[in-house]
Amino acid sequence: MDKPSLNKNGFTFLEMMIVLLIVSILSFGLYSKMQSSLYVFMKQVQTLCITAQQKAYVEHRKVYVHIQDSIHVDEIEYKIPKDIACDSVDFYYNPKGNMSKALSLHCSNSSTKMKLVFQVGAGRVRLEKE
Repeated sequence: MDKPSLNKNGFTFLEMMIVLLIVSILSFGLYSKMQSSLYVFMKQVQTLCITAQQKAYVEHRKVYVHIQDSIHVDEIEYKIPKDIACDSVDFYYNPKGNMSKALSLHCSNSSTKMKLVFQVGAGRVRLEKE
């Protein structure tokens, strides 16, 4: 009897492993850029501000936000990482959830600059890269 011939139309295990290695290296590089310390910090500040807005609306009272060397939201202090520098801003959310003023919060680290833009009418916060 003849031996069955091997199918030569597929990829070898070694070829698949090399492709997976290249894809994982490229995706790791993109992931590390998106998850820089400044990006993560700015998303956290954005979440803090949205939470403060919701708290003001639900509790029908003013909620103050003060950002300088640290972040103070309604008497609770949050630390700013040492490698990040931010402008100083003060504002509050009124009982209807609206901001006291429109502003932009600029923050930077050694390689990147980003800003949070606060809109008065809509009460929204968006993150932009500078």
